[in-house]
Parts: sequence; structure tokens; C-alpha cells
Amino acid sequence: MAEKMIMIPEWQYCKMIETYDNAVKELEKLKKALEEAATSSKAE
Repeated sequence: MAEKMIMIPEWQYCKMIETYDNAVKELEKLKKALEEAATSSKAE
């Protein structure tokens, strides 16, 4: 199967990476918040 290459402008690629990084950071924040919530509710 032949691979298809898609050319995109560099700024668009950078924007994509930035968006991805931000999404990953948000997920990590949510995960921490959920873990804290889970541990604090067990303590009661």
C-alpha cells in the first residue's frame, strides 16, 4: 500500500502541535483533579 503525503504549511503544523500539547496538558490537569477528588471522598 502506497503512503500518501500531505503537505501543510509550517505555521499550520506548529499550530497543530501547540493545540495537541495544550490538549495533553488539559488532560493531565483533569486526571490530577479526578485523582484528588477520588482520594478526598474516600477519606470521609
